[in-house]
Amino acid sequence: MGSTGGAAKRVAIVGAGIVGLSTAWWLARRGVPSIVIDREDPLESASAGNAGLLSIGHYPLTKPGASWRGLRWMASRRSPLYIRPTLDPRVLSWLWTFHRHCNAAWSDRCLAALCRLGFPALDAFETILREESIECEYARDGWLDVAATRASLDHALAEARALEPFGYSIARIDGDSLRREHPVFRRGIAGAIHYRDSARCHPGRFLEGLLGAARRRGVEVRLGATVESVFPRVRLASGEQIGADAVVVAAGAWSSELVEPLGVRLPLVAARGYHLHYDSVPAMPGTGCVLRESSIAVTPMGSSLRLAGTLEIGSIGRPWLRERIEAIVDGASKALEGVERFGPAREWAGYRPCTPDGMPVIGEHRLERGASASSPRVFVATGHAMMGMTLGPISGRLISELVLGEPPSADLSMLATDRFGRRPVTA
Repeated sequence: MGSTGGAAKRVAIVGAGIVGLSTAWWLARRGVPSIVIDREDPLESASAGNAGLLSIGHYPLTKPGASWRGLRWMASRRSPLYIRPTLDPRVLSWLWTFHRHCNAAWSDRCLAALCRLGFPALDAFETILREESIECEYARDGWLDVAATRASLDHALAEARALEPFGYSIARIDGDSLRREHPVFRRGIAGAIHYRDSARCHPGRFLEGLLGAARRRGVEVRLGATVESVFPRVRLASGEQIGADAVVVAAGAWSSELVEPLGVRLPLVAARGYHLHYDSVPAMPGTGCVLRESSIAVTPMGSSLRLAGTLEIGSIGRPWLRERIEAIVDGASKALEGVERFGPAREWAGYRPCTPDGMPVIGEHRLERGASASSPRVFVATGHAMMGMTLGPISGRLISELVLGEPPSADLSMLATDRFGRRPVTA
């Protein structure tokens, strides 16, 4: 068994996305030095490509019936959740486990855990914004779940009611009221549910500000460096080795390959998301929203607008699907006036790390073999799917508490690193 307890004197963090940089920031705030290592620029990562909706209390990916809908949608590359045909055994195993978790009982447990994390998540986000004066178009004005039909609106309201026992505030808005406040919505839209407690931001600007803040606080950031292994020392592809008292693996969809040799069973798939970013549009909603039927997020970011959405489950490295980008435009045009006049957009696609049970992985992995009292402790923080921007700062704070040997400020039982079992140790 490796060493336990006690505060680390130096921490190596693998991954410079929202989770990794947040972890480094919280540690630096407590006086603990760290080095953050990533092979890519965080401003090109899945964190920066996020829709920008900080939707606290959001339902997990494993909503009841999600797996059956995914199977039905396999025939269409333009569907909100597209499962690419594959014989990859890891993906097939993930899909089976995902299917077993797409039920009401599990969804209710996940929602309760996510709701309890919601307000602390925004507090963590706002603490960073306040202390570092980061300008990222942050607005705590909630988000709208926009429904095209009356039946869809009724269903959206029933879902939203589940958040009220946890202190969340919601409101039903009919179509006419929605258009009076946000004239860009087309006639015929039935209405929306306003989740009042959530927020929105420009993810790229937040990441840029957080990166700069971490560096000002003394965090060493090494970009363009590929990590090949993390134990007993972090080893880079260049051959360089980096020693640390603790290692945090926050490498998104690539986390599995780093921690599975240590005995962690971490079944992640890289679910590709897409977005279109318009620098200037003639009209946009006054707040962030999700178009319920197409699962497209529409997020104002100052004078710019981001349309994001769809998940594409498959193996890493396959080419973009042009149909996915086209589906975002088509879906948005059914709800918003003038989409065809939005002009040219910057296109992006990236991988979101998804667990088959819909919950992130946050915690310490207890090494059973190959460790000594001087071995580094190993922590894992990944699997946030589409909730990375929302839960990134609170995940970083929780990991920093664990690294410092303190009890975490939230219940991590449903996020445990060993909940999928263990693998043979090969490191």
